[in-house]
Amino acid sequence: MIDKGRNEIFFLHFLNYNDTCKVNQQFTGGGFKVVKMNILNMKNFLDTVNACTGKVNMLCPDGKKRNINGEERVQDSLWRQYRQNKNCLRFVLEIPNPTDYMSIVSYYAGDC
Repeated sequence: MIDKGRNEIFFLHFLNYNDTCKVNQQFTGGGFKVVKMNILNMKNFLDTVNACTGKVNMLCPDGKKRNINGEERVQDSLWRQYRQNKNCLRFVLEIPNPTDYMSIVSYYAGDC
């Protein structure tokens, strides 16, 4: 979607098993919900993540998963990357808890 006030592009891409395996065998998703996001409002995004009850895993290019929910050090690193990338950050999240997944997707859809 394009926000007419800011002329920015938002996207939400749901990955399935086949998509994730093409990138990295460890990004299987399994029974979890996996979503690729482009974050333009880091503060609101992290507020939403920190309100989740379970893990919100960022899938790293090396195949590792890193929980970002309530993890101050990880979030500080994300803030630095976000600022270096001119207030934009893209990543893939794995969200095991369906309620948390819906919260993040609802936030993301509303932020558009």
